Amino acid sequence: MGGILVSFLIGLIIACVVVLPKLSELKTVHMNNSASDYTVKDSMKFTENRDTFLNTKVEKTPRNTQTTQQRK
Repeated sequence: MGGILVSFLIGLIIACVVVLPKLSELKTVHMNNSASDYTVKDSMKFTENRDTFLNTKVEKTPRNTQTTQQRK
């Protein structure tokens, strides 16, 4: 039982020695709500205004206009 614990601790120490220097090289990234920092102006132009959904089935059912008018 003691050998397993010693082996685990040695593995943990080796993992920390390998990972911690790489972890310190990472830069802090702050939350951004828009993609404006990553886009290039006029780099993309849309020619169509529609969505194409693959592998989906869309069923349209008419709304009951009597109940929607009563709720207003």
